[in-house]
Amino acid sequence: MATPMLDYTKRWIELRRREQQADGTWSCHYVIFEFGSKAWKCKKGRSDGIFRTPEEAEVAALRQAQEIIDSL
Repeated sequence: MATPMLDYTKRWIELRRREQQADGTWSCHYVIFEFGSKAWKCKKGRSDGIFRTPEEAEVAALRQAQEIIDSL
């Protein structure tokens, strides 16, 4: 008896590069990877807002990416 293949999706977030803007503020790029049983895809984004430190930009990028994942 064959076992049916389950349709599943795994997602994770990778924080990529931090960028300092000309005015001294920071942003952080992220990628959301989504792997399913039949295909994979990714979505790229960047933290929205004005951040004084690279750490603040990373936290914002992670929260933004997590909100996207939670909405799926």
